[in-house]
Amino acid sequence: MKHFEFAEWTDFVRGLVEESARVAMEGHLASGCRKCRHTADLLRKAAVAARSDSKVQVPEYAVRFARAIFILQLPEKVRLLPRAPARLLYDCFREPLPAGVRTQQGLSRQVLYQAGDYSLDLRLENERGSSRVALVGQIQNRKEPGKRLGGVLVLLVSGEQVLGQAVSNSLGEFQMEYAPTKHLRLYVPVRQAGKQIAMPLSRPVGPKRREGAATAKKTPFRRKGQ
Repeated sequence: MKHFEFAEWTDFVRGLVEESARVAMEGHLASGCRKCRHTADLLRKAAVAARSDSKVQVPEYAVRFARAIFILQLPEKVRLLPRAPARLLYDCFREPLPAGVRTQQGLSRQVLYQAGDYSLDLRLENERGSSRVALVGQIQNRKEPGKRLGGVLVLLVSGEQVLGQAVSNSLGEFQMEYAPTKHLRLYVPVRQAGKQIAMPLSRPVGPKRREGAATAKKTPFRRKGQ
């Protein structure tokens, strides 16, 4: 008894074989060949599942997340969006402490970064007694202030692990909450610029450390020995 090849059964269940071949293959199945019957039944189920999957509409935000995470995992040489290191323009910890700061109920920090034509304004808040930090930010195009930056994915990364993610609204604003850990970095893939903005991220610190940072005139993102 002649058996048909796997590729032929694939075309058969998809309705792609010629009429003469279809008749011959149906006759073969009717003859009781269990091997080919099993192959044909398996391929029919696969074809039904494939047609069902093709009708599923993947949300646009899920596609953006997947693309951004894929970009982060690529080797540097083939990275689709090259990194654009952000430069620190402003850090409120470099300013003198206002009176009464030691009695505040929480710690907060505001920083402003610039990367090319884009600026990133970040505010980090840590309620006293809480182990988590609330991050609120806004990305803007300094060259074209009126240009909307909605739908931009923002990723919080430690090493190769994505700890948090958010998508900016129509004003370029975003927010997330996270537990502080070492080597935190914020990545903002901006496809309009063909780059992803990258910057270090540290948690708000207490008044004593802030006083030391203001006196030394050094950025508090690095400690001695790092």
